[in-house]
Amino acid sequence: MVFCRMKIAIVSVFPPYRGGIAQFNEAMTKAFTAEGHECIGFNFSRQYPSLLFPGTNQNEDGLQSQFVHTKVVDSINPMTWYRCARLVAKEQPDVVIIPFWTTFLAPALATVARQVKTLHPSARVVGLFHNANSHHAKPWEKALTQRLVRSIDEAWTLSEDVSKQLEQRRKELHITTAFHPLYEHFAPLISRDAAREQLRMPVSPKLVLFFGLIRPYKGLEWLLNAATELHKNGEDVCFCIAGEPYTDWEPYQRIIDASAAPERFYTYLKFIPKEDVHMFFSAADIVCLPYTSASQSGVTAIAMHYHKPVVATDVGGLKEYFDRNPIGHICAPRDVHALTEAILTALSAEPVEAASITTWNARFSWAAFAQKCLSA
Repeated sequence: MVFCRMKIAIVSVFPPYRGGIAQFNEAMTKAFTAEGHECIGFNFSRQYPSLLFPGTNQNEDGLQSQFVHTKVVDSINPMTWYRCARLVAKEQPDVVIIPFWTTFLAPALATVARQVKTLHPSARVVGLFHNANSHHAKPWEKALTQRLVRSIDEAWTLSEDVSKQLEQRRKELHITTAFHPLYEHFAPLISRDAAREQLRMPVSPKLVLFFGLIRPYKGLEWLLNAATELHKNGEDVCFCIAGEPYTDWEPYQRIIDASAAPERFYTYLKFIPKEDVHMFFSAADIVCLPYTSASQSGVTAIAMHYHKPVVATDVGGLKEYFDRNPIGHICAPRDVHALTEAILTALSAEPVEAASITTWNARFSWAAFAQKCLSA
């Protein structure tokens, strides 16, 4: 469908904030601009109060957005929410996109959405839902999210699973089910041996990578238990865990220490900056997503971009990316035996032709995402 040039405002986090949401917003805005639209980003001046942030630093050095108009939204200062709405309305955008990924920010986002609709009624206010609730949301969190759901004109999602949840929340809401496009802003792969040398890991065993922020729903304990079973059976494989813990690390360390081969685990318990991401994927033979719940995953987008085989659990929207995907291996969640077998299958599988992977990945491009969402 052919559509006219539009002015688009995006109210969310952008670089220098670190993490997948800021990266997603920057890449999305770049894709919309490439399609000929005018885009303006309205960044947060404060995303989380430092006392509530589980990590070490909310910003990533050296990153800046190409699209941010102003930093205005303070998550705990309602006055800034109204000010943001006035600034957005002043720009007279055709579309206002408000991404959602955590309940903590729902009051601010809902207020901006409602005020923009009041001040600039002709704007199309879109909620971009990375998930339908925060992971393991409590009833009061669902109520806060519902206020945002009631404040928008339409919704975009990144998986069928999230769309179905939103349909239950507001039946008349127009929903466009899109997908998480593949990231393309990381450095290219280097040789496996060179990457392992830089990371101080041995060259010979095959390596399973768990990458990204460590949170309870990501199921790392299931991977560590599967690793223990593999080592008991004498499998020549090692495991790399790379990411900052957003939960107590000690329970995971106890599993490693009690395993048959604790020396086969390599841990990099810190936020992995953009310039180092390619090293971990270069070193890996497969990537594992043992999640116990999920909507979709930014790690998926990186692994597919790098043509790395993936073992993922059949939860949320993950299956949508790997069912029939030539590099995908799906298994049941919370099942050590199933995860162990899937890892063995992935490690022993014949390499997939690059052309087959490229053909599959083409459906997950940023251009396809922009065209699907903006022409809906």
